[in-house]
Amino acid sequence: MENQKDAFTANDILDFLWKYKVIFISLGLAAAVISSIVSLLMEEKFKSTVVLYPTMSSSIIYSDQLTNEQDPTAFGEKDATEQMLQILESSYIREKVVSKFDLMTHYEIDTSSELKLYYLNESYKDFISFDRNNKGAVMINVLDRSPDTAMYIAAYISELYDSARNAIIHEKALIDFEIKKAKLEKLFAERQAVKDTMAKLTQLGVVTMDGYEGLVTQLINAKTQEDKEATKKKLEMTELYGSELKSYEITLDFLEDRIATMSSVYEQAETNAFESPSHKFTIEPASLPVRKAYPVRWLIVVVSTFSTVFLAIVLLLFWEKAKELQARSKK
Repeated sequence: MENQKDAFTANDILDFLWKYKVIFISLGLAAAVISSIVSLLMEEKFKSTVVLYPTMSSSIIYSDQLTNEQDPTAFGEKDATEQMLQILESSYIREKVVSKFDLMTHYEIDTSSELKLYYLNESYKDFISFDRNNKGAVMINVLDRSPDTAMYIAAYISELYDSARNAIIHEKALIDFEIKKAKLEKLFAERQAVKDTMAKLTQLGVVTMDGYEGLVTQLINAKTQEDKEATKKKLEMTELYGSELKSYEITLDFLEDRIATMSSVYEQAETNAFESPSHKFTIEPASLPVRKAYPVRWLIVVVSTFSTVFLAIVLLLFWEKAKELQARSKK
């Protein structure tokens, strides 16, 4: 019986609301008026958005056969998107944007404050954000009181992505390039040394084993003693150093193959170290916003009014219940 007595029925709720209707209506109207005034005083913000997709490959590949990962026209997947977000949120891009648009002044931050950098970073996070949509694209969102500034900042960050990624790649690729350059130069020096030695042997009259048979024929057909002596000398030198010349020929062929392979690798390393390819597909470039994105005044008024009335209902319910319990305790 006591449980039935304490139960709160729909009629009780209606009676309760009707009993305090003047308070609820008054509070609701007051909340609506105050929130309307506050929303009107709030500074308007305009939003500009850039939508990007990362590329699959981070460099120009010199190869006749490209894998999907090396294809510069392939869209990047989840990992590439995460990397793009990390770079966009990096201090490299933040510092460039802060410097170019003088955000310390633009956000009206007190430069004499010890916490100026903290306030700057918080304002940057509030007005500039990077998100991934449900289709895997990366969105650069910029809020600003000036629609032009919002568009310019969003476009500038989009441009900075390539330079930031290239700077990261170049830092490592330059070391790789210097190593491959030194190896290629060493191979060139070794090839030249072999060629110089072969030239000296040739000057002494040494010929290859293929040319040895020609010298024998030349000796047989020699008409003068002088020609015979010269040919004999070449034959003697070839017998002494012919195998050595052949060894240098084999070494030269080996070096030519190494140089051909290393030249291709060197060209790739040089491209990675100095070229600045684009690493993104711009799906939606920054555009000039024509409507404000913040504040949404009607939403502020509705939420504020509803919250105020709801809180009043809860408090009055507690107050009614407290009175009821107090009355029971006196009996």
